[in-house]
Amino acid sequence: MRIVFWNTNKNENINEYISDIIVEQEIDILVLAEYESDIEELKKMLALYNIVIEQAITIGCDRITILKRKENIQPAFQNKYCSMQIIDDMYLLVCLHLPSKLYADVLKRGIAIARIVEEIQIHEEKLGIEKTVIVGDINENPYETGCLGASGFHGIPVYKDTMKKYRVIMDESFKMFYNPMWNLLGDFSFPPGTYYYSGNEVENSFWNVYDQVMIRPCLRGQFVDDELKILSETKKRKLIDANNHPDKKISDHLPIVFEIMED
Repeated sequence: MRIVFWNTNKNENINEYISDIIVEQEIDILVLAEYESDIEELKKMLALYNIVIEQAITIGCDRITILKRKENIQPAFQNKYCSMQIIDDMYLLVCLHLPSKLYADVLKRGIAIARIVEEIQIHEEKLGIEKTVIVGDINENPYETGCLGASGFHGIPVYKDTMKKYRVIMDESFKMFYNPMWNLLGDFSFPPGTYYYSGNEVENSFWNVYDQVMIRPCLRGQFVDDELKILSETKKRKLIDANNHPDKKISDHLPIVFEIMED
C-alpha cells in the first residue's frame, strides 16, 4: 500500500504533477490538502496509463481530498481538520490538515489535536484496529508539542522506545506513535524538509517538516524504510526552484510518499 500526501496550495494547474507522481510512484492512495483543481481532468490524465481512481468520502472535511485505487475504503470520523478512513477493515488512515501557525497558536492547535487523538482511540477500541496511520500537514515540526507531546500525537523518533506502546505520566497512560519523519529533518539528505520559511523570528530553522506520517508501533515491521521520501522532482518536472526551495508556482509544500506492506 503506497500512499502520498501533498498540500497543493490551491494550485488549479497541479494535476500534471499529481499524475506524474501517481504513475511513477505507483500510488494506491492519494491524500491532498488545499486541492482546488479538476478531479475529472486528473482522471482523464491517469486513464491514459490505464489507472482508475475514485474519490473517497470526506464529507465534513473540506480541507482534505482523498483519491484511491483501492476499493475497500470506508469513511469514519470527519471534522474540519481530519478525515478518518477504514482500509480493508484492518487499517485506520487518519488524514490531517491542521490549522496554520498564521491563524492558530499552539494552544488552539492543541485543542484540534486532542479531539483527533480521542477519536483515534475511540475507533481503535470500537473497531478492534491497532494498525493506525496518521498522515498530513500538521503545521508543526516533529519536535513540537502537538507532535511529540504525550497529550498530542506522542510521535516518538526511536522505534525501540515505542515498543512498550504507552507511557504513564501522572498515573495516566498515553499511547505512542512511531514518527519516522525525524529522520528526514536536516541536511544529511535532500531535501532537508517539506516546507521552507525565511522569516525574521528569533528562532527560525528555515526548513520544516510540517508534512508527516506516523504509525502505531505494531506497523513498524510493515513500514518500508527506503520508500519514505520527500519528493523534490518527478521524471518530467522539478518541484523546487533555482534556490532548491519548494517552487511556490507549484506549491509551497513538497509531497511525501511512503509504503506499508499489507498482510
